[in-house]
Amino acid sequence: MNKEKGDFQKRLLSTFRVEADEHLKSITSGLIELEKDPEPQVKAEIIEMVFREAHSLKGAARAVDLAEIVTICQSLENVFSALKRGEIHTGPLMFDTLHKAVDILNGLNLSSPDGVHVDKNDISGIIEKINKVEIGQ
Repeated sequence: MNKEKGDFQKRLLSTFRVEADEHLKSITSGLIELEKDPEPQVKAEIIEMVFREAHSLKGAARAVDLAEIVTICQSLENVFSALKRGEIHTGPLMFDTLHKAVDILNGLNLSSPDGVHVDKNDISGIIEKINKVEIGQ
């Protein structure tokens, strides 16, 4: 990769990290609000907001070729879609799993491109747990 292209990629990743941090803060805030078991209308609005944040993060990650973040976000979207359709309900295990997913996303977002990354087992494990939440297990 030539220097100009490498510099562009670094700037793009830097911009992504700032944007991702905002999305992750919004997702965390939404999860905390959902844990308070708000009224149905408010709950629906929060679920929609968190769904959009996960979707936007997924798109941004795809643009910078961060497949692990894309995969986790897709799993999160599936859970929020199921919540929107009333196919699953919130509960402590679901919230623990979703908060863990956000922690892993934070780790992936903050790790340097050539540095230490989140353990692959953590990534596959959280995706498996999210998928279980999605089907109501």
